[in-house]
Amino acid sequence: MKRNRRGGRVWRLLSVLAALALVVAACGDDTGGGDGGGVLEELQESGTITVGVAGEAPYGFVDENGNVAGAAPAVAQAVLEELGITDMQAEVVEFGALIGGLQAGNFDMITAGMYINDDRAQEILFSDPDYCIQDSMLVEEGNPFGLTDYPSVADTDAVLAVASGTVNPDYAVWAGIPEEQIEEFAGIEDQYDAIAAGRVDAVSGTILTVQAHADAMDGFEALEPFDPVDENGDPILGCGGHGFLDLEFRNAFNDVMNDLQEEGVVQELVNENLTEGAIDVAAPAVDLTVHDLTGCEEVQCPPGE
Repeated sequence: MKRNRRGGRVWRLLSVLAALALVVAACGDDTGGGDGGGVLEELQESGTITVGVAGEAPYGFVDENGNVAGAAPAVAQAVLEELGITDMQAEVVEFGALIGGLQAGNFDMITAGMYINDDRAQEILFSDPDYCIQDSMLVEEGNPFGLTDYPSVADTDAVLAVASGTVNPDYAVWAGIPEEQIEEFAGIEDQYDAIAAGRVDAVSGTILTVQAHADAMDGFEALEPFDPVDENGDPILGCGGHGFLDLEFRNAFNDVMNDLQEEGVVQELVNENLTEGAIDVAAPAVDLTVHDLTGCEEVQCPPGE
């Protein structure tokens, strides 16, 4: 059980609302001239939130009808409704612009299935993870270079596509792939356009994104999923969560999400939206926390750790 779970969801929400009421009573005056509440209170009062997504199916995107879709928004919607925030709008940006966009105030939280790691945790706050998954690569049908994982690329002259702002550029470097064999692209879809045009030989990503493109593109296949390794050669567990700037908002969201995980709601939403129930990618995340994935003693890593 996650160490930060405490009590039932209903009582926790009542506590949050009671605390907000005390803040208003203490800080306000008869003329209503107080400084106002925090981020969470403002979102609850408006009932509307803007989330940042990277347009990457099945993690977080806007569908053809203009609705926010994907596993991360589905989980976020369930949690936010419990917090009294029922209207979700989305801002679609390149993956590498998500953290900067959050910091600039372009949206209120990130719901893009972003992997949790200590570098990112020095810049923003994360919820606990709601899924964990392995990597794969898209290659030409028949796998002409005989690729199996990141290190295998270094043994060939294949050119690997990676997306800026994702973990994949680091994975490629840590695997010893020469710089001239790594081609970096601004957007997720740009990589797949490049391999279709013959400009690169492989595209890296999570097994779900890679497999979805393999299914949609003639003449290409997805490699069997594998674990990337860090600079020391140790396997990396890739687990994603939701990103925040405000600690109170993050804590309230995290508490409700943990409760929904205990009820199995999160797992159902994640698996339904990510794998259509074919693979359970939510179970490995249930007992993990931000600390487990970053090594930081605090919710946010102090800079330089």
